[in-house]
Parts: sequence; structure tokens; C-alpha cells
Amino acid sequence: MKNICRLLPLMLATLVFILPGCKKDFLEQKPTSTVLTYYKNVEELENGLVACYAALRYTGFDNVEWLFGDIGSDDADKGSFAGDQPELQSISLSRQDASNGWVSQPWFGYYSIINKCNLVIDNSPLTKGDTTKIRDIINQAKFLRALSFYHLLSLYGDVPLVTSYLNPDELKLKRDPVSEVWSQIESDLISATNLPLTAESGRITSGAAYSLLGKVYLTEQKYDAANFAFHKVISSGHYQLVPDYGSIFRHEGENNIESIFEIQHKSDIVSGGSMGTSSVVWRLPRDNGQPGWGFDAPTNNLLNEFEDGDPRIIYTFIFRGDVFPSGAGTYTVENTDSPSGLQARKAWIPESERENLGWWEWDYNWRYMRYAEVLLLYSESLNEVNKPDSARLFLNMVRERARNTPTIDPQRVSCARDLSHSGPLLPDVTTSNKSDLRNVIWHEQRVEFAIEGHRRNMLLRIRQFKECMEAAKGDEGCKVEPYELLLPIPKREIELSNNVLIQNPGY
Repeated sequence: MKNICRLLPLMLATLVFILPGCKKDFLEQKPTSTVLTYYKNVEELENGLVACYAALRYTGFDNVEWLFGDIGSDDADKGSFAGDQPELQSISLSRQDASNGWVSQPWFGYYSIINKCNLVIDNSPLTKGDTTKIRDIINQAKFLRALSFYHLLSLYGDVPLVTSYLNPDELKLKRDPVSEVWSQIESDLISATNLPLTAESGRITSGAAYSLLGKVYLTEQKYDAANFAFHKVISSGHYQLVPDYGSIFRHEGENNIESIFEIQHKSDIVSGGSMGTSSVVWRLPRDNGQPGWGFDAPTNNLLNEFEDGDPRIIYTFIFRGDVFPSGAGTYTVENTDSPSGLQARKAWIPESERENLGWWEWDYNWRYMRYAEVLLLYSESLNEVNKPDSARLFLNMVRERARNTPTIDPQRVSCARDLSHSGPLLPDVTTSNKSDLRNVIWHEQRVEFAIEGHRRNMLLRIRQFKECMEAAKGDEGCKVEPYELLLPIPKREIELSNNVLIQNPGY
């Protein structure tokens, strides 16, 4: 990420000086030929790619992930005090409507990324220089475009398939069939598999491309294709499970040997500069004297999914009564604004690492995809083609790492949760029954990736969104209607399209 870190402050500083001087007539002018002549060499094309990566950060990609993936699932409730962010509460209970401001965030964010990727891809034929570098830039942009369409499609269903850069007067978009969007995602990711296996931290690699491609195929129930993609990742020998599960979510665990793709955040990259994130402050406990807002509050339903003694419990949840260091003293967790009394441990940043930083500046990478996810998705896909022995092999690798993880959290003074248990700890799975093994794999996926933003898409993939949401939140009034498997198209977007965009049925 060195190039990205170096360029972003310059780009942002330039915007600061340009935007205040903009007049209305300037903003309404059509794009000039400057864009079309800028990408004349590799350095300029690379700058365009940097803007694509930057969009992952400034459009709030990680906030969207936990908001819909956690709160919009059975893994988390909307925490904080009653009445704060009522639109988040609506999403938590599957009551969102087309005017909900949060519903528009993914649409705006992902299409912003797509627009920048299209600009790079469209203008690459103008670029002179090292053809290998040009190809790699294009393929990174294609991955980011595919990732964006994958999430758009998962949230909204049929969406406009925009694969070229559009000027404002061309934005009369209709929704394209899901099948066409899936085909474009596959095509982009297949191109991205030609990237190198290694790159600087935060860059897309062939491993990331094969991993997401396998997940896409699995979602489409193309199991043989998914197995091929996942096998390419595993057989590369490039990734390993780290021995200590808890270390993944500490600062030293960023970009480790298990990391396949992380959204990079960094404080103090230059004097006065920051590529920090605000996602953490939204999720930390909202206790007196603490900076958190407490919105990502895990459910008791999630806690009950864990097996007795599973060390991953203390790296997933913050409990009332936990004690953390605070300055020269300690801080005892209250979690008074959490419906379950729980908060998200994976979002914790020690006080010593956020001292003198604004809440938008904290240094915390978003772990988008880990090797453990590939192992468990591969396990699921292998089981579907009647290969239980291979499926159990990868499943039990993840369980073995979990049971050998230290049960003392080095960032806590003490933990209120008692991990004592009777009987074997997380024993290897032995069943060969296809249905039973499927359920065990789904269980393992849930506990391994709890509060990492994956749960909503998982429930949609395994077609259990309605029953799991109502089981976890039925007492709160959650009742999922069939049409609520998709979000509504944002009302504002329909209006801007002059009603060319058609709303999802039911909204």
C-alpha cells in the first residue's frame, strides 16, 4: 500500500483547494477531453487505480459491511440508546423502506467504485508503457468492479450493469437481469486471476481473485467450478491459518499469512494526514468515558451458537464486567446500551493505539477475506458434490486452530466470561451424512466469522434468512416478508432516473 498511502494525501489536498472555488456553471459543464488524455502512461493509469482503492475507504465500504452484514442479520442488534439512528433499527428488524438513508449508502458507494474502475479500464488502451504493468492495473480494477457488483446484486437483486464510464447526461439506467450481472462478475474475476500471487499489502492478487470467484460460484450453486477456484488458492501454498485466532484482530495481525484481502487504514501516513476509519467508533461500547457509539451489538442468539469453551468467544464478544487497561488504570465494561449486554470484540482498539486520534482516524484494517473462509467455503462446496472426507479435512483444520487458541486475551485485564467446560473441546467432526455435515459446516462458518460482516450474505446463500432472523429477533417484532430478502431501490435513485429504475416488488 506504499504507493496508495503516498498518493492519497496529495489527491485529497488537491480537492480541498479546488472545490471551494467551484461555481455552479463550472460544475454543470460536460467533461472535457482532460480525462481522455490523462492516462497516457503507466504512472497516470496507476493514479487512476489508486482512486479505485481509495473509494473502498472513503465511500464507507467497511461500515456498509458490518451494518448490513451484522445488524441486518441474526448476528447483531442495533445497539446504542433507544431512538438513536432509528433507520438502523428498521434494518435490524427487516423493516427498511425506500426512503431509509442507510439503504442508499451501498448503492452510492459501490457505484462510485465501479465508476472509477470503468474510467481506468476504458482509458487503458491510451496508455503507453510496460504492458504487464498495464494488464495488472486493469485486472485489479476488474476485481474491484466485480466485488462491487457482487455486493450490489446481493443487496438489491437486478441492478444496472454499468461496464463503461458514463457522463452525467448518459445516466439513464435500467436494471439488468441478475444472470447478466453474475456473468460479468465471473468474467472480471477470471481476468483478475491472472494477477501475481504476491503484491504489496492491500493490493489484489490472484489468490484474492480465485477466492472471491469461488464464493461467487458457490452462491450460484456451481459447485465444480467453485471447487476448482478454491483448490487453486489452497494448492498455491501461499496462505496458512495463523496459530492464534485472537491475534488476527489485533494490530500485529493485519496483513498476516492468513489474510487474502484487507481494506487498508492507516493513521499519520504523512504529517497531518490520515487514512483512518470511523467504523470502529460506531461499534465500541457506549460507556461513560469511552468514545464508542455501541451500534453493532451481538445477539444472544449468536452467543448461544458457540460450543462450550470455544476460545473464539472471548475474541468475538465484549461482556459486561470485562476489564481493559485505561491510561494508568483500568476500565470496566458496562455495555448499558446493548440490548443483549454484548458488544463487538473484533472491533476493539486498545486505548493506547487511539490516543490523540480523532474518531475518524483510527488505524484498523477491514479483514475482508481470510484463508479460513476459503477453507470453510471449500468444505461446503465439497460436501455438496458428495466428498465428505475432503470436506471434513478443511472443516477440522479450522476447528483445530480454534481449540488451540489461547484462552487469555492479552488486551484484557480480565474477562467476565468463564470458558470452562466439560468433555472434549471442539472435537473433530466425524459425520459423513450430507445433511448433518452441511449444518455443521454452516455452524462453523457462523462462529468463525461472527461480527465480520458476512452473515447476511451467508443466510441468503443458504436460503435461511427468514427463519434465522425470526428465530433471533422474533421477540423484538421481526417478521421477514418474502420481498425483504432484497433491499428496496433507494427512492432518490428512482427519482433521479426519471422512474426508469423500477422498484423491487413489495416496497
